Amino acid sequence: GLPGFRVDKELVERRLESLKRRGIRFRMGITFGQNVKLSELRREFDAVFLGFGLADAMPLDVPGAELRGVYQSFPYVSQNALPTGQPSVDVRGKRVVVLGGGDTAMDVLRIAIRRRAAAALCIYRRDEASLPADAEEYEDAREEGAQFMFLSRPMAVLGNAAGEVTHVRCIRMETGEPDHTGRRSVKPVAGSEFDVPADVVFVAYGFTVPRLPDSDDFGKLSLDGRGCLQVDANQMTNFPGVFASGSIVRGPASLSDVVRDARKAAAAIDCHLTARRS
Repeated sequence: GLPGFRVDKELVERRLESLKRRGIRFRMGITFGQNVKLSELRREFDAVFLGFGLADAMPLDVPGAELRGVYQSFPYVSQNALPTGQPSVDVRGKRVVVLGGGDTAMDVLRIAIRRRAAAALCIYRRDEASLPADAEEYEDAREEGAQFMFLSRPMAVLGNAAGEVTHVRCIRMETGEPDHTGRRSVKPVAGSEFDVPADVVFVAYGFTVPRLPDSDDFGKLSLDGRGCLQVDANQMTNFPGVFASGSIVRGPASLSDVVRDARKAAAAIDCHLTARRS
């Protein structure tokens, strides 16, 4: 799902071919809990690693979210990530507004610019220092011409008589006192509403926690209050030999965090298997 300017697709393909030559088997199109059960995997293998991706995109919950011209970001990014991908949303000559400040938002901005959008603007409710996107991705987006509007929160999407997007109504935000994590809170400034012209609005508010199957051993995995898998210091779940990392443990996470966690889990699996042999 990553566009070519974020990852070298040829490198990924070469790595996959290398893994296949080493004996790694890939089974695609599998639905967990239906085609594959965790209890079966635990019987067949000495160790199991769960690396589910994120699930449903967070919706835009403001008036006008149903207007024509409002889209979720990830499908647009995915379509443009394919070598022969033809995006279903035509942004050529249009004013694109992206809501959210993560890496997916940066991807949409850069793709829209490449697809000849008239303008690509990101609206984020916190300040620049709080932007969750990777700093390098943010700088790349700015260098390529993306615009940013901080401390602004969308209140509604406005449209014309034909039901097409024309503006995003926003309100100014101001920073407040830090919360228990040290992150400053934000609150709206009364009477500061303003409208931003837009033809296309992409929503990049992140994703919900992946939904585990509620049957078989999948339904017996321990979850935290967010619905994420609970793991110990070695990335092991409450089932011995079943490990997990990435978004299914962290919730929304950067690619670097996902890779680091997976390497940590791989090392822990190696230690687990070595101990079983001794």
